Amino acid sequence: MKKIFTLLFALVIAASCAFAQSLTVAYEGASVNNGDTLEVVVPQLNTTVDYYLDLSNVTDNDVSMVVYKNDLDMAAGASASLCIGGTCFPPSTTESNPMVIAAHSTLSHATSADAFHLGYKTTTGGTSYVMFTFSNYDNSDDCTSVVFKLVYDPTSIETTPVASKLRAYPNPASDNVTIEYAYTGNSNAVNLVIKNLVGATLFTKKLDVNGNKVKVDVSEYSSGIYFYSIEADGRPLVTKKLLVK
Repeated sequence: MKKIFTLLFALVIAASCAFAQSLTVAYEGASVNNGDTLEVVVPQLNTTVDYYLDLSNVTDNDVSMVVYKNDLDMAAGASASLCIGGTCFPPSTTESNPMVIAAHSTLSHATSADAFHLGYKTTTGGTSYVMFTFSNYDNSDDCTSVVFKLVYDPTSIETTPVASKLRAYPNPASDNVTIEYAYTGNSNAVNLVIKNLVGATLFTKKLDVNGNKVKVDVSEYSSGIYFYSIEADGRPLVTKKLLVK
């Protein structure tokens, strides 16, 4: 009953954020819609694992943002912490101090020491649900929420497809970039994806699982930071940063 109640409560909160105007969220370079659930694999017990979200201000004005944490349903022996930069607050902390995100900028762990992330630790395994709501401090109706579904399952970890190599050169690039990759898994739907800082997909190419490299023309890309990923069945396996100058 508790799990049903808390998940319904999460849906109510997500619905209240349906008209978010200032903030967008991305995970591993992919856009996250308000109310989405991100299912992530917890790789090991008794170790804190960090999961990063990139937060973008899409308006012409600076936005003061507050992060709210809600432990919807926690596995026995699990704890989730709200983290800003190198500081992780006690699991009992449910609200951050206001943080300013400049107009048309992204708060990302790739570019900022003050980026947001979730720190999660479990001693016994199982599945936990944790919701984060990112709210405009000056307008609480301007918000967006995301739920993490954190799963520790040794069987799924052992069989998860792996991108054992992912490298781009030259990096920074200006005209063309060659991306080397190696994939070990049984999916036939493996793609190379390039996205910008706000999570928009700029390039997608189905990869030959027996191949090892692909050349991409980035001459029309604006100078800045991008993310390239190998995805299997629509799920990012590994994401890295690409600089275009």
